[in-house]
Amino acid sequence: MGILNRWIESLDYEFRILESCSRFQSPLSTCSRCIDSCSEKALTNVDGIPIIDNDKCTECGSCIAACPVQAVEGFLPRRVISQNKLVVTEKHPPSIKELLGIYRKGVKTIIYEQTAWNKEWQETVAKACDILEKINESPFSVQCIEMETEERVTRREIFSLWKKEALSTMKHMTPAKWRFNQKELDLSIFYPNYQFTHISLNISKCTACKACQMLCKRNCLQITETEFTISAQQCTGCLLCQDICPEKAITVEEKIQPSVEVAHPLYTKECKTCKGNYQTLSLNDDKCVMCKKRESFGTFLK
Repeated sequence: MGILNRWIESLDYEFRILESCSRFQSPLSTCSRCIDSCSEKALTNVDGIPIIDNDKCTECGSCIAACPVQAVEGFLPRRVISQNKLVVTEKHPPSIKELLGIYRKGVKTIIYEQTAWNKEWQETVAKACDILEKINESPFSVQCIEMETEERVTRREIFSLWKKEALSTMKHMTPAKWRFNQKELDLSIFYPNYQFTHISLNISKCTACKACQMLCKRNCLQITETEFTISAQQCTGCLLCQDICPEKAITVEEKIQPSVEVAHPLYTKECKTCKGNYQTLSLNDDKCVMCKKRESFGTFLK
């Protein structure tokens, strides 16, 4: 991308954190991935909320790629696509999520000159290829190309190139075909038959309080009168359900597998202490949550 493009894009916007960030949803959220990803220390935690210092921000896009819920508003750096091939440049490589999204858009070949093919690019592409193999897709084709000799251009040709570049840039001030924004890093859209996280439920601890269901924006957790259903295909791995569960009954881990829905039966029973009806996941349960807590508190006082 030329100097003129960079100057025009610098007038575009500043990165910001959206209220869809899990930190806005609950003070119990432990997510700090955007902060951890920023090598420039442009993100800090202020009263539990991530804040971007735009004077330090270089708009590298690392925080956008790191955020599990696409809550960092902005654009990832423009990638060079030539004849449906991703060109390796001196910039930081795309994130794994970005590479998988690019792959789904039909770009399945990566070309490079030897000087640009550094360890960071190699490791990132290798990890993306490992994931593609796990979901039964062919890996990226990686090709080395000869470095082209630099051609001399006249002053008139330079001005002509600048004019074409300006027209092209102004035409594509909205996201270009290959320019990712934060919403286009959602792998559940690109790979609907697979899930990238696994949600486990400890039925002996869960009280069906519905706190997880209320805070999950992806509807991965549904509690009805008869069952507790878990569908992790839409799960982004934000860990909010795990963080806010009062009984610590939920565990979320990264795991690639075919998408599956798991249903745990819910039983409506009568508490043997207070005689009230309550829901439980454990068939052997005989007391409601409140009565159990009263007994535990009484035992603690003794």
